[in-house]
Amino acid sequence: MKAKSFLLMAASLLCAVLPGCVANIPATVGGDCYNKTLPGLLDSTDLKALFHDMASELCIDKCSDRLALNCGPASSCDDASDKDRATVMVTDFADLQSFLPSQPGLLMGELMRSGLNDVCCYKIVQAEFARYFKLSENGLIVLTRQASEIKRNEYSQPEAIVGTYTYLNKNKVLVFVRKINTETGTISKMVTRELTYTCGDRSVLGYTVK
Repeated sequence: MKAKSFLLMAASLLCAVLPGCVANIPATVGGDCYNKTLPGLLDSTDLKALFHDMASELCIDKCSDRLALNCGPASSCDDASDKDRATVMVTDFADLQSFLPSQPGLLMGELMRSGLNDVCCYKIVQAEFARYFKLSENGLIVLTRQASEIKRNEYSQPEAIVGTYTYLNKNKVLVFVRKINTETGTISKMVTRELTYTCGDRSVLGYTVK
């Protein structure tokens, strides 16, 4: 162990005196966000703003779709009558590594529902991910294409918002959201966000979103 530390120190000192040299130091030695859990990173993220922004892309045609609401910059969903509001089914988010919703996925699902309700004025139907969708190494599969199986009397539009996420390289989180037609299984809209975190002194210093 001492020999390994000595070699790493020697490599760093050598690169300090050689122009153009970059030390390839493992992430275990002062690497960004090493050993940070996903919940820990999410705790340092403005998640409400993130999911409101994603919601705005998912309902980008909300003004043309909601002419009866007099949609505008200052419009409020509180002014919309119930019959004028489109309804979507929203699942919790599934982890692309475990193929299952987990604690972060439950949180993301709640934030997505809140964003769609606030930004798009959607009425929300909460759905169990595993009942209607399957996630595997082969991708996302719609388990049923019979709209009657998942819609209720008030469910006027057979659309579902399905989210997935993955935590990569100890400092990067990718979030994917699809709008799916449950009758055909086709994806009508997809929104992606990549969050890259910077850490130091065992704390999250900041992050970028793209």
